[in-house]
Formats: sequence, C-alpha cells, structure tokens
Amino acid sequence: MGESARRYIDEIQSVVGVTACALVSSEGRILGKHFPEGDLTSSLFAAMCATVLASAEAACGSVDVERPCLVAVSSADAAILIVSVGEATLITAVIDKSADLPTVQRQLLDIAARIGEEEA
Repeated sequence: MGESARRYIDEIQSVVGVTACALVSSEGRILGKHFPEGDLTSSLFAAMCATVLASAEAACGSVDVERPCLVAVSSADAAILIVSVGEATLITAVIDKSADLPTVQRQLLDIAARIGEEEA
C-alpha cells in the first residue's frame, strides 16, 4: 500500500470536515497520515482507534452481529470516525463539528471500498 497511501490520505484529507486522518493497520501501525498540528499524538491516536475498532468487533461478535464497517465517536466539539477497510486496514479521521457527518461517513465508506478493492 505504500505508494497508494499518500494518494488515499490526500483523498481523505480533501473530504470537507476532515481535520486529521490516518490509514492504520489493524495492529495500530500508521501506514499514512495527515496531522496538521504535528506528530506528537498520531501514533497514540492510531493505536487507540485500532483498539476501539477491535472492541467494537468483539462486542458485535458477542451478540451475533456482523463485523462493524464504521465506528463513530462523537463529542461536543468533534467526531472521530473509524472505518474498516477489509481485515487489515482502517481509515481514522477527526471530523470538525460543523461538518455534515452522514455525508462524511458516506464519502469515507466509498474511499474504504476503493482501498479494499485495491488491496484484494
């Protein structure tokens, strides 16, 4: 994914409302990123997002619900979207509170589908 990662990060970053983003392995390793405020928290952010998705998968499995394709964490000032890209990769994005969240979700799911097709 190396060469494609920058292209996908650019595409994710261009979605209106995305303020920071990363492509992350299911183990929490950063494959590509855009963090405008520097690098200090990007590794921790990636690892925690992978953990959130893994926890959501475990919760779904415990009640016989299919693997989640998206997990949203909302707060008063922003949202974090974690989008599954197959088994090995995820998109993580910080979304500004002024963004239209359903539109951003659809756009990120579309990007995830394209990444998944490329990985296959």
